[in-house]
Amino acid sequence: MDDRKELQTRLVPGVGRLPYPAYRGNDPYVFVSYAHADSERVFAEIERFNEAGFHVWYDEGIAPGNEWSDEIAEALSKCSVFVVMLTRTSALRENVLNEIGYALDAGKPFLAIYLEETDLTPGMKLRTARKQAILRYNMSAEEYEYKYTEAFLRFGLVRGETQTPKPVAARPYGDYIPKGTAVITNGLGKEFTAIGNSLVYKPVGGTLFQTLHDLVSMDKSPNGYVLKDSLGKETLLKTSPGDELWFLPAEDKPRANLLDPEKLQINMIRSIRADLSRTPDRKIRYCDIRTKDGSFKTPAEFLFFSVGETDGVPPVMKLKKDLNKFSGKGYASLLMMKKLKFIDAGEADSPYGERGALNVEVQYPGDDSEAFSIKGPFAVYAMGANGEVCQLKQEELQEIEIL
Repeated sequence: MDDRKELQTRLVPGVGRLPYPAYRGNDPYVFVSYAHADSERVFAEIERFNEAGFHVWYDEGIAPGNEWSDEIAEALSKCSVFVVMLTRTSALRENVLNEIGYALDAGKPFLAIYLEETDLTPGMKLRTARKQAILRYNMSAEEYEYKYTEAFLRFGLVRGETQTPKPVAARPYGDYIPKGTAVITNGLGKEFTAIGNSLVYKPVGGTLFQTLHDLVSMDKSPNGYVLKDSLGKETLLKTSPGDELWFLPAEDKPRANLLDPEKLQINMIRSIRADLSRTPDRKIRYCDIRTKDGSFKTPAEFLFFSVGETDGVPPVMKLKKDLNKFSGKGYASLLMMKKLKFIDAGEADSPYGERGALNVEVQYPGDDSEAFSIKGPFAVYAMGANGEVCQLKQEELQEIEIL
C-alpha cells in the first residue's frame, strides 16, 4: 500500500489547507510552480490533476529542517513535466521566476497554465514563446481537461491511482489562515502593523462588515478612501464619522482586552499599504465552530455573540464577548469559557412565528458547567477564510470550542 495515502491534509499558515500530500516516489510526476497568494485557485487545479490520476509535486513536499532551495531543486530535477500557474501575482514572484528559469535551463517539458490574463516580462516572454500554454481563464472545464490531459500524456506521464486523502470534515466557511502584512498610517504619521487579511471595515452602529482581505493600498481622498486590490482594481469607500477599522495586530502586545480586535477610527487613517506575500509570525488564539454542515476555525478576537436587546422589528443586535446577562453565575464570558454547546436551537413554528428560547450549556475550565436559556434573536459572527466575517444563525450552530 502506498504510504502517502495515510497522510492527512494539513493547514499551513500563509498557504492554506493542502488538497492532498505532495507526491514522493519514482513514477513520473508533475512539478507545479505557483505563488502562495494564489493557493486557493491553484489547489483547485492540483486537485483536478490528482482526480485525473496524475502524480503532482508542489512545495507542500518540503520536509521540516530541509533547505528550501535544495529540495525544490531536487524535485525539479526529477520531475517529468514542469507546470507554472501564471497570474498577475505569480508572474512577479522571484521564487516562481527562479523555478521557471531552472526548468528551462534543464530542458524540462514545460507547460504554462494561465489562470487569468497575465503579461510577462519581455525576457520571460522571449524564453517561453515557443512553449505550450493553456489559457485556463478562457476555456470551458471540458476543453481545459482535454488540453492538460493531452499535454501530460504527450510529455510521458501515465495515469496512476488517485491520491485520495482520508475524509476530512466539511468546512462551510473555511478556516481563517493569516496572510500578509498591512501597515496602517494615521493622520499624525503613527504606524500600526496588522495581519494583511484581517482588515475589516465596520460602519458605526451596525453589525455589517466589509472585508478588505485583498487590499494592496488604501488612500484618503476628498470623497472617502480609494481602495486598490491585488489586480489593480480601484473602488471608492465612503465613510461616516464613527466608522471603524478592525484588525488583528501583527504582534502580541499589551491591550485593554486581548479578546477584542484592534480598532481605529477610520476617518483618522491616512493610508494603508499591504504586502500579501509577507505574513507575521504571530500566535493566534482560535475557536473551533461546529455547525450542522461541518466545522471551521476562527480567531477568538473575531468571534462575537449577537444578541437582541429589544423586541423591535428589525431587532437591535449588539455584538458581545459574553453571555453574562443570561448566566446565573455571571462569568459566562469568552475569556472564561472552554466550550459552548447549543442544545436546542429554539426554532420558530413558521418563518414569521415567534422563536422559542435557545438552550445552551457552557463548560468552564475544570468540570464546572452551566445551562441557561437565551430568549430573543441570537447569532454568532466569526471570521472565516480570507478574513471574511460571516453570520451564523442559531439554528445551524452546534458547538463552539475555545482552543
